[in-house]
Amino acid sequence: MDTGAPAPMPGWERNLVVVALIVHIIDVGLDLFVVLLFVSHAQWGFFFGTAGVILWAWLVSSLYISFGGGASVAGDIDNDDVADRLPNFFLNFVQVQIFAEAYRCVFRNGDTDYFHTLRLMEAILEAAPNSLLQLYALVIWASSGVGDPEGPPPGAAPLLRLSVFSSFVSVGLGLAMWEQKVQFRTSAGYVAAVAVMRTFEIAARSATLAVFAGLTHPHGLFWSLLLDYGCMIFLIVRHQSVQFVYGLFVALPLVLVSLEPLVWRREDHAVPKDSYYLVRIVEFVVMWVVIIHKQDSVEASDLGGAVLGCEVMALLSMLGLFVTLPFVWRIARQHELSRDVADWAEEGAADMHDELYDSEGSSGGSD
Repeated sequence: MDTGAPAPMPGWERNLVVVALIVHIIDVGLDLFVVLLFVSHAQWGFFFGTAGVILWAWLVSSLYISFGGGASVAGDIDNDDVADRLPNFFLNFVQVQIFAEAYRCVFRNGDTDYFHTLRLMEAILEAAPNSLLQLYALVIWASSGVGDPEGPPPGAAPLLRLSVFSSFVSVGLGLAMWEQKVQFRTSAGYVAAVAVMRTFEIAARSATLAVFAGLTHPHGLFWSLLLDYGCMIFLIVRHQSVQFVYGLFVALPLVLVSLEPLVWRREDHAVPKDSYYLVRIVEFVVMWVVIIHKQDSVEASDLGGAVLGCEVMALLSMLGLFVTLPFVWRIARQHELSRDVADWAEEGAADMHDELYDSEGSSGGSD
């Protein structure tokens, strides 16, 4: 008999929440240290880019928790509601809310949906773009002119490498946890496999873009991201799974990493995984043709060790992605779900879905 009480959280899920919280703290903390590094050495482009990404990610997650799907009070927002929700907004903006959600999950057997959502937003809105920006800074600034009084400090490159690595782990873990949350039941092994695959995915993408941007500086990164954004918009419009206006927003993180859980059906993806990864393979080949061509015209001493390191990481990560992807994909197809399934394991998961994916079919159901 269903008593309405939540099922006890498996031990591995509790451990996953603890690990995810630790990764969140490390990643956000290192991002803040990197911001201080950039401002203290007058690297204003990287400073405004990294700080802007952080503030944007914190703002979006705070608005979601306070006024969106994470709000405790549903309905229209009047002046009284705004006054009641502002404290929650500020608490989340200063990263307090995620500690409260983690405490509820671990010690009170609480609903983990808000924690998973906050981790997902940090992963795709902060960690993913900052991994690219910081690798770009490593290639064109931190690894050049070391020892020069006007150059970067000796600790700049190690700090950036550590921050980038934590961002990769954060993205992989955040997307894997969302994969776990949208399913009724899943195994720790599957979640771990998805986390590894997603880490390879963001590492391959960011490292390749960083090398390409470094060799085509200063305009190569901008044009490559803009063209990829246009490609994602085209695929979203052609697939017609989400509304066009929403597609304009979801295409932004898609420029760096595929968002939707692999267990969702193909027709439920904003961009189907087969089309998405085909585009990534084509772009990888094209960018590497340009990279090899550009390297032939650049002195080896001008490339620096960071460029070679990023090249090795990009190649090994891409290999790792396409070694792990078939195994994860096969398991996902065995547990395929519709994103419109009515009986979610928990009500919060449905709320998260409704907020993140308002499909075209929703226009037919009005009050």
